Amino acid sequence: MNQLRSQSRGTTVQAVLLAIVSIVLMFVDQRFNHLEVVRSNISVALTPLRYLVSLPAHTGNWASEWFTSFRDLVNENSNLKANSRILNARLQKMQVLQAENTRLRNLLGSSAKVADEVIVAELLSVDQNPYRQLIEINKGTLDGVEIGQAVIDAYGVMGQVIHVNQHTSTTILISDPEHAIPVQFIRNGMRSVAFGNGSSDQLELRYLPATADIRVNDELVTSGLGGRFPADYPVATVVAINEDLIHGFVSVLVKPQARLDSSREVLIIKPRNSPSPR
Repeated sequence: MNQLRSQSRGTTVQAVLLAIVSIVLMFVDQRFNHLEVVRSNISVALTPLRYLVSLPAHTGNWASEWFTSFRDLVNENSNLKANSRILNARLQKMQVLQAENTRLRNLLGSSAKVADEVIVAELLSVDQNPYRQLIEINKGTLDGVEIGQAVIDAYGVMGQVIHVNQHTSTTILISDPEHAIPVQFIRNGMRSVAFGNGSSDQLELRYLPATADIRVNDELVTSGLGGRFPADYPVATVVAINEDLIHGFVSVLVKPQARLDSSREVLIIKPRNSPSPR
């Protein structure tokens, strides 16, 4: 017991001495700043330790920020790709609308030049093969369409109506192998007949005299003969002249002015002297 009491007294004395020394050091440091250098050196020496102690926390924060940023970048990239696809689709639609607007403007300009009354129509279906060249349009007897009426687009003659019902009608194109259209050369007034051969970009003028005055790039229009097609509508342009020296004839290939394989809007020509539909 005596030994424990002596150890306790020694510990108390040491604590009191340390407290007195601490008070004295604080007083001296406050008055004279003699310990500033010591504090600075100790702070410098402990700096790496402080960094090591705080390293796990900083590493965790950095990793969390990196994963968050990576996740945000992935989401942003996905959103940008989706928006890019949407914008590309809209751009394609805008290009289609712009092309359609151009076609409609050309069609309106063409209708303004037509002396006869016209009916504006759109294509519903196409049946084009080497043996048959037909299109179906969305106008019928209720709109004033009749069999035999000529059909044109913004560039030239396309064909004529061969079948009609109340809401739709069928048109045979001038390129059909069974179709023929009376034409006339603008340059010299010579008349002929253009036959279809199953190709949407080619017509034939057959058995012309070898002495006929025909040149490449000559333009042909409807002659008005036969009463089916009104006169002076653009039909085709000469692209090739083939001579048959044995029989003394000339075969001429012409390219239709109308866009037979691409036009979507057409005009049905209704002559002014045509009776009105009942």
